Amino acid sequence: MISIYFARITFTGNVDAWDADPWVTMLVGQAIMAIVFWTGVIKWQLPRIKKWNRNRKKKAAVNN
Repeated sequence: MISIYFARITFTGNVDAWDADPWVTMLVGQAIMAIVFWTGVIKWQLPRIKKWNRNRKKKAAVNN
């Protein structure tokens, strides 16, 4: 829910959500979205990439 909240702030430009300066709100929103994005890449895609590389190396070793 927090990521949805900050995504709305970041993508719509609605910076009236807090009682802070608009640039602070946008900075926090963008930082949260970056963290959510990169942790998603690390958690879901990195194991797939490692598995793909492992299988590719096994096939290359069998073919040699």
